[in-house]
Amino acid sequence: MQAAVICSKGMGDGLLMMIASQCLFLKGYTVTTYQDSLPQLNVWFPDHHFKKRSSLNALEKQLSVYEIVVLQNDNSSLSNAIIDLYRLGKLCSLSVFYSSYEKSKHAPLTLLDRVFDRSRSIADNIAEAIASILQCKEVSKNNGLVVPSTFKKNRYPKRVLIHPTSTTPLRTWDAQKFIEVAQSLAKKGYEVVFCVSPLERPEWVLLVKDRFSLPLFPTLHELAGFIYESNFLIGNESGTAHLASNLEISTLVVASCSKQMALWRPGWFSTKVITPYRFIPNFKGLRLRQKKWQAYISPKRVVQAFSKPIL
Repeated sequence: MQAAVICSKGMGDGLLMMIASQCLFLKGYTVTTYQDSLPQLNVWFPDHHFKKRSSLNALEKQLSVYEIVVLQNDNSSLSNAIIDLYRLGKLCSLSVFYSSYEKSKHAPLTLLDRVFDRSRSIADNIAEAIASILQCKEVSKNNGLVVPSTFKKNRYPKRVLIHPTSTTPLRTWDAQKFIEVAQSLAKKGYEVVFCVSPLERPEWVLLVKDRFSLPLFPTLHELAGFIYESNFLIGNESGTAHLASNLEISTLVVASCSKQMALWRPGWFSTKVITPYRFIPNFKGLRLRQKKWQAYISPKRVVQAFSKPIL
């Protein structure tokens, strides 16, 4: 039996949808997971096979060989084309996972489609969705990740990572505030390390100015190992925060919206989420909490949250 799992573009989406891939694998399927970043982590997922999502250019030919296709809907032209193929009878079986669903916007739901409960983490939603589809007795968030034996968890217990970037400016806290957090933690005796992608690194070399370590991570393999050997990660809502949680490293996420983070919070391990206080105006015509959220979270509040134990 063959199955395909098609993820949204983000690395975090891929890690989360690996929950579905692992469940299918344990049910006896040979699984191909389509995501552009995850091939860099292939040694961390020894039981799985990856192909790039961007390689999906002949959909009917490529997907008709699978007994089941699990699609993470992202409202893209690719998602719509795959759903249309199934409705035309070109695919054996399709299960669509919707983080949100509108009857006027999306195709009619089938018995294999699932709409997520936005009050629960997306990891919980995916685990429950795939378990119900495959009629599993147990619900598990295990996504098949196996840490290579060369790495040791928390090898550097005073090392705190700061991941100060995200995919969009709207999800990114102020750079200078991250640096202020780093300075406060360094004064408390922590080894603070900034971690960014190779493309982001030139900008952050100028911002950090040799005050903190800024290693080069050529691929996600090196980044994952570095996170695993650290003690804590502080950052924006991003795939890196999901990776840390997947590696069972405590995380603190600085984000814009508590309601949105109920769904998108890292869902494997201990996570703190800081968002603007709810008393800040966010009514129509004055969306201060939504549009200016970065201004309403102070470095002091982040440091205080870091210092408190995660319950």
